[in-house]
Amino acid sequence: MKLAKALWSLSSLLVNGTILIYIILDSQAPSDLEPRFTYINENWFLYAAHWKIEFLLMTMMAIGAFYFAVKSKKISWSFISVAQIILLTIYPLMLGGYRNTSFELAEMINQIATTVFVFANLIFLSGLFLLYLKDQILKDWLKYTAVILSGITAIVFLIIFAGIISWKQAMMIGPLVNILYLINAYYGLKIKIE
Repeated sequence: MKLAKALWSLSSLLVNGTILIYIILDSQAPSDLEPRFTYINENWFLYAAHWKIEFLLMTMMAIGAFYFAVKSKKISWSFISVAQIILLTIYPLMLGGYRNTSFELAEMINQIATTVFVFANLIFLSGLFLLYLKDQILKDWLKYTAVILSGITAIVFLIIFAGIISWKQAMMIGPLVNILYLINAYYGLKIKIE
């Protein structure tokens, strides 16, 4: 239990750093895809290190969530752990598909990774919404903050998945996701499963 709590909380806290790094890297990369992939390859040591660290953090989060799903038998934790497992599939794609590949292959890998990322986050945030909606651990103000944040971000990811807005347009919700990950980190420290 202690290890699962530590894995969930530590990864939830540290993933905020990877989100910030992604925003910085993304702001410096060209917006057109072909020059963007050239830029990624020219700065591969940064991108590869970033994705490897994020892969490790997401694996830690998946292990914690899977443990909580098995022990608590709550559907919310099942949503969260399945989402994390789905999300883990994008990292080998990006690490193997962007480095010194043709533009066409890199573009295909990017489309697959983006679709999987959006879908996994839709499931993840829906699971968090269910988790916090029925929560009895957090104080009411924090519980309802988590419910509102997970609800808003799940809806945004649903809108992205439906193709109404693009992933780039939805990046404005980044700070909401950061706050939610901080709440997740705190929640992991407080959780008690019999």
